[in-house]
Amino acid sequence: MSLFHGHKTLLHGILLDHPEDGAERCAACDASCCRGFPSVELTAGEYAELERLGAKRLAFTLDGRFYLLIEDGCEFLDGNRCGIYQQRPAICRRFTCSTTRSA
Repeated sequence: MSLFHGHKTLLHGILLDHPEDGAERCAACDASCCRGFPSVELTAGEYAELERLGAKRLAFTLDGRFYLLIEDGCEFLDGNRCGIYQQRPAICRRFTCSTTRSA
């Protein structure tokens, strides 16, 4: 007898070779990628753009890397949608998920 019934949905993150746009990619998404990582790495230009857009959770390291901290949800999330979709970083444009269900 199983203590846990039902199915789990497993997410598989994929980093594409090139950025992709198109709202259809995110139409049925619950923004797991925007909540499931501690941070995303940025270029210096992306860091400056997000700072201009009012980002409060930016960080940089002594070795010259720039980050947007997204643990517990990206500050630019508006519900399950990106509030800066047209200005989002390249890493966000390249990330996509596929799902599978397990027993």
